[in-house]
Amino acid sequence: MKRAFSLALAALLLAGCTAAPAASSDAATSAGPAPSPAAESTEATATASTEPLRKMQNGDEAQYYAQQDTPSGLLVYHVVDLTTGENTIPCDVEGCTHDTADCPAVTDELPSAQPLVLDEDTVVIFSWAGEVSNITLADRQCHDRRLLASIPGTHLELNNGVFTDGQALYVSGRESSGVSFYRIQLADGRVDKLGQNQPAAYLVGTMDRELVYCYTAPSSSTGESAAYGLSAGATVHNLLNVDTGEVRELYTYSSDDNAVNYGDAAVIDGQYYLPDRTAGTLSTLDPATGESRLITDQLPIVEPDTYANYRPQAVLDGWMVFYDLPVIVNVDTGEVRQRAELPETYWNGRGHQPSTFLQLKDRLLVDCRYEPYTRTDPGTDGTPVCTETERMYLGLISIEDFLNGVPNYTEVCEGPY
Repeated sequence: MKRAFSLALAALLLAGCTAAPAASSDAATSAGPAPSPAAESTEATATASTEPLRKMQNGDEAQYYAQQDTPSGLLVYHVVDLTTGENTIPCDVEGCTHDTADCPAVTDELPSAQPLVLDEDTVVIFSWAGEVSNITLADRQCHDRRLLASIPGTHLELNNGVFTDGQALYVSGRESSGVSFYRIQLADGRVDKLGQNQPAAYLVGTMDRELVYCYTAPSSSTGESAAYGLSAGATVHNLLNVDTGEVRELYTYSSDDNAVNYGDAAVIDGQYYLPDRTAGTLSTLDPATGESRLITDQLPIVEPDTYANYRPQAVLDGWMVFYDLPVIVNVDTGEVRQRAELPETYWNGRGHQPSTFLQLKDRLLVDCRYEPYTRTDPGTDGTPVCTETERMYLGLISIEDFLNGVPNYTEVCEGPY
């Protein structure tokens, strides 16, 4: 049975891989001594911002950020100019080979995620050191890297997003006892743990200044599922207010419903969308009132035991694009039309529609082509090992051309390494 808006205990999570380098050796020196691990607070005090939370990306209208393994096993940053297509290793040291930590474009903080753009001056880099997650700030050339915070005993997760309001970062992390949400203040590195630690949860998205997360009760009746007010096998999507710590229920799927539909729900641009594959409907939900609004009842219908991915991928110029469905939906008018597919790109012999690496104002950065090449890596005994694979290339395409299946790409760079 579906119900909207009763109180429920909250599960905590925000997905992602996090942490950032205390910087390569020269940058660490310029940044001064590394701060001690940030103190953790469980208070849900507000930041100075009242802005809606926004999802961070590996670039913006100006630049895209990538990184590449070096022969020495470190990482070198690449900054791609999205106007000129120039792919630059941000190092101005004459004769530098970009494969040691002395290079200002190289980091020895491993593993490390691709830089995320915070604003016109700053990127954020997440990295891990054993059981410690690190968050590092740097300038737009990935220089002047300075450790913002370290969180011991937690693996910050980036897969479902890192969010910001301009004053703090919001991300989930997995601990030995479960998942928690964290707020990291950009001014001083203070770490606040928001809500309760939960055994299993994941982030769905954000709505205004609330995190939307999912918790599924165990399939058998246990004290744990009863403690969260859920029947066995039910799934709840909760809202966690990042300023007050208040948790309220957004939507609950019964054990019968969630086997079919709950994994397709998505939050895009602050809106909660509910596809129903057995009814062929797409609805949206008002978080303030709990009222649903039907967008369309013209989606393809499948039987409950038939595998299908109805999860929305993006809303582009008002049109919802799904990961697998052959239709797109205008979320304002409810119009449904056949998706005009682009020519498939092929990787490892398998074709797929272009994947989106950046969603910009009126264009997308996608993988536009692949070409065969032989990659050479050092083997375990030091001798070269050759691998036949494909090299990815990224290109910009207007949202209009993307929606109309017109492969009018402006190729800008080689893809992530």
